[in-house]
Amino acid sequence: MDTKASAIDPALLDLVVSMNLFGTVYSCNAVAPFMKRQRSGKIVTVSSVAGLSSSADGGYAHYGAAKAAIAHYTRYLAQDLGPYGITANCIAPGVIATGRIMQTVLPVSSDSNRDRSELVALRRLGTVEDCAKVVEFLATDLSDYVTGAVIPIDGGLRRG
Repeated sequence: MDTKASAIDPALLDLVVSMNLFGTVYSCNAVAPFMKRQRSGKIVTVSSVAGLSSSADGGYAHYGAAKAAIAHYTRYLAQDLGPYGITANCIAPGVIATGRIMQTVLPVSSDSNRDRSELVALRRLGTVEDCAKVVEFLATDLSDYVTGAVIPIDGGLRRG
């Protein structure tokens, strides 16, 4: 299926935006009233490096656009909820070596014959634990003065 910016299937776009952006917005809308009443809280949303910069070939545009929207929505959320003592931050994982990514995304990408770790300053793909450590930071008092941030977790991924 063609996922380039000029040929996005409307049904696929609707599905990806619904799951990613709308799911994030609805989840935040569900917890915000409780956090406002208690005048505290920590929200961590999940974007992607695909939402920070485009792919070289314009592919996965539907996914990148949805993830970019999540990052920007989080910045708005931080402004909205900050007066209530609530922080809202976003993580933007790079290539994380999960089973699904290794089996479905990497084999069909335009760089499928290339070792993706060559594009990463740390010369390895990310792990779920790499992401969890940043989420832990954002969910604890260590990040009390951090809000509206979009934090790439990409090992220094070279873009472009």
